[in-house]
Amino acid sequence: MRRLQPHFIASFFLEAFKLLGGKVHERGQAVHLQIRTLKAVVRNRDRQIGHGDAVLQRYERITFEGMIAVAGKPLAAFVCPGNPLLEATIDLIIERNRDLLKRGAVLVDEADPGDQVRTLVYLEHSVQDARAGAGGQRRIVSKQMQFVEIDNEGNTSAAGYAPYLNYRPVGQEELGILEKVPEPTWFRDELESRVLEYAAEHLVPSHLSEVRMRKEALIDKTRAAVQERLTKEINYWDHRAIYLKEQELAGRTNARLNSGLARQRADELTVRLQKRMAELEQERKISPLPPVVLGAALVVPLGLLTQLGGRAAAPPSFAADTKRSEQLAVARVMETERRLGFIPRDVSADKL
Repeated sequence: MRRLQPHFIASFFLEAFKLLGGKVHERGQAVHLQIRTLKAVVRNRDRQIGHGDAVLQRYERITFEGMIAVAGKPLAAFVCPGNPLLEATIDLIIERNRDLLKRGAVLVDEADPGDQVRTLVYLEHSVQDARAGAGGQRRIVSKQMQFVEIDNEGNTSAAGYAPYLNYRPVGQEELGILEKVPEPTWFRDELESRVLEYAAEHLVPSHLSEVRMRKEALIDKTRAAVQERLTKEINYWDHRAIYLKEQELAGRTNARLNSGLARQRADELTVRLQKRMAELEQERKISPLPPVVLGAALVVPLGLLTQLGGRAAAPPSFAADTKRSEQLAVARVMETERRLGFIPRDVSADKL
């Protein structure tokens, strides 16, 4: 599983919470923080979208890492994906800034010495199973952010898991320089439909396969455990029902438990087993939803900014040096792996 690092979650939450008017107070270590009074807007949003624990009005301690319990202090709320406080905050930030997502952004790739801009498009894709949720809708079992890049020739490729971490925002002076660049014709020509077509062909099957493999392994293990446990209980109560019936026919009755009650428990467990098996089969039936485009950014290589700014790049450029060093390192590692009898595969083209 690919997990967000606590540093990124903390950085986002603290900044987003301030934008919503909230205040976080340090308490002891830097990761142990206190929210004295929570804004009503966050609690109200949780009431609208929440489906688990409720957002509290006050948090004595919150943490973004694993130290939840500390001697002599109240338990900390673990702020991580799925936490109601974080989910409500994310939903509000997206709602208030959706126009910015649609408008897009300009980012700079300092590792690219080239002169061709490209587009980074970010999508959200979901996988559902056949079980119905509280609202009657099919249950979402996995959501994944996906990133696709389109170059100036219209070539589309996967951009990896978090490509934006390698880019930086464009500066005000650089924005003035970029005004000299005419908007590429491919930037308007069916950009969204091309990205969705690529995602449906390459990214959706990969996400579906990953979820199916994980879910089927879990369902098989759960099915075997449930079958074993409930079958043992059914056999026990079935045996008890027969035994008690024989005792009753012989005139020896049990004041606390009779054969009818034992038979009823056996029948209830049988129905429960059948229901649970049916639920697991519904969980096994997963299907993908269409990917949704959330936003896009124009990625400008540092080489283009250097050219437009009238500054010559100092040879050899850092980006070219880095790329060459990476190629040499990969080649050396793969050569060593082959000598050890393994069959290595270069996955850099897949941004892995």
